[in-house]
Amino acid sequence: MNKDKKTLYIISFTILALLLSALFWDVGSSKIVAVCLLIPLTFATCFFIRKRHSLSINKKEVLLLSGVIGVLYVALYQMTGFFLSFYENPYFVTAESLYSVILPTALIIILTEIIRSVLLAQNNLLVSAITYFSCVIAEVLIFSNVAGITSFYRFMDLIGLTLLPAITANIYYHYVSKRYGMMPNILFRLITTLYVYFSPLITSLSDSLTSCIKIILPIILLSFVSALFETKKKTAVKKGKKLGALATVLTLVLVISVAMLISCHFRYGALVIATDSMTGEINKGDMIIYERYDGQPIQEGQVIVFLQYESKIVHRVVKIENIGGETRYYTKGDANEDLDSGYRVASDIFALTDVKLSFIGYPSLWLREILKS
Repeated sequence: MNKDKKTLYIISFTILALLLSALFWDVGSSKIVAVCLLIPLTFATCFFIRKRHSLSINKKEVLLLSGVIGVLYVALYQMTGFFLSFYENPYFVTAESLYSVILPTALIIILTEIIRSVLLAQNNLLVSAITYFSCVIAEVLIFSNVAGITSFYRFMDLIGLTLLPAITANIYYHYVSKRYGMMPNILFRLITTLYVYFSPLITSLSDSLTSCIKIILPIILLSFVSALFETKKKTAVKKGKKLGALATVLTLVLVISVAMLISCHFRYGALVIATDSMTGEINKGDMIIYERYDGQPIQEGQVIVFLQYESKIVHRVVKIENIGGETRYYTKGDANEDLDSGYRVASDIFALTDVKLSFIGYPSLWLREILKS
């Protein structure tokens, strides 16, 4: 192995190791940590690794397209607020956030893309893979404050809301950087990431659905850019390609459906049963599919989801009374000896359910117990 290749591997592995370790540093801001790491790493990458250029003739067109798509994405995302509602943006730019959040975020994006561009130009498969994982971690550090993964909820936020979108996004960024350079990625990422700090109102689209959009969008962009700019070979479409396209469509449908179920923004949703209070009919580890309550008639024996101290409780209605024009619902867990304390009224009821998927929620419960221990 020659000296240049050794240097390439040492720098690549160092970037990956340091960024990965930053996920577990229990510090106030993962963005500041990422910037402090990326500045010297970018300098070392540019100084010690020979820069090579192998860009497409369409790089200006892709740069323009990236800017247009970024603006359209922001506009369409914000327009969902007209259907869902808006709320006042708690992240709106201030002097403090400009230096502690916005500038570090922009620097992470720019420095990451510089490193990606230099390392991908080396045409080394192993280095390309290492760079991909490093860039995924850097993106996680941008969108998540879970530095110091110490709880189940932090871990689940990391996986569902940050890691999965980062995985698909960096497949697209790798593709674009390799063929058209770093500027289209920098422009697209700055627009779609920083807009949230400059808008006084933000749509109330749930984090789950936002994550789903971020998972799907890079796949669509990759297909679009590839079809628009890559040289098309006049070959017959093979059956395997058709099956692959079908599998992609089905996967996207599944991802969208799951995101809709867990988002709580639609009529139907899903919950994992975490206790033994309903053992018999509904067991711990089962997942229930619920229908949001909107004044539907409730009968004795109906299993409902009601809110108590900001938690969702799944119990059965065992008695209904109408006192002074107020309908009171008394509930009980099937495995409990006593009734739940007090009673529920219509405003307490979140949803109705009579559909369960046995055992499907156990992986989530196991993971929670592992992290708690």
